Amino acid sequence: MGLTVAQMNTFFEPKGVAIIGASHRSMKAGHVIFKNFVINRQRNLFKAKLYPVNPNEKTIQGLQCFPSILDINNEVDLAVIVVPAKIVSIIMKEIAKKGVKAVVIISSGFSEVGNNKLEEDVTAIAKKAGIRVLGPNCLGVY
Repeated sequence: MGLTVAQMNTFFEPKGVAIIGASHRSMKAGHVIFKNFVINRQRNLFKAKLYPVNPNEKTIQGLQCFPSILDINNEVDLAVIVVPAKIVSIIMKEIAKKGVKAVVIISSGFSEVGNNKLEEDVTAIAKKAGIRVLGPNCLGVY
């Protein structure tokens, strides 16, 4: 089944983006990914509201950090996941509950290294909730 333009636009022109696994630690992928979103928004290349998600942080780059995507009171239509593969299915369940319709999974460690079950679990959650997914083991949309 192909994607419609409207379904693809969620990846390219989201209104609210949650970066799950955002970090203030410069050596973490979650830091680099979140920083790139912030820089692109400052340059007016990206207009979406940004919501860093990390239960161990209060703020990241001056923005309030949320312990879970479920704690964000505003609409989120794109989630970017940058957490260890072993917890991606837990995060996907929260994303489904929130009603997010598009996800980019940066995390690696799925079928590309023999962890087929992890990938099957994520795929099943996405299909059941009608979530469009790029990834896993993906660098995002450029």
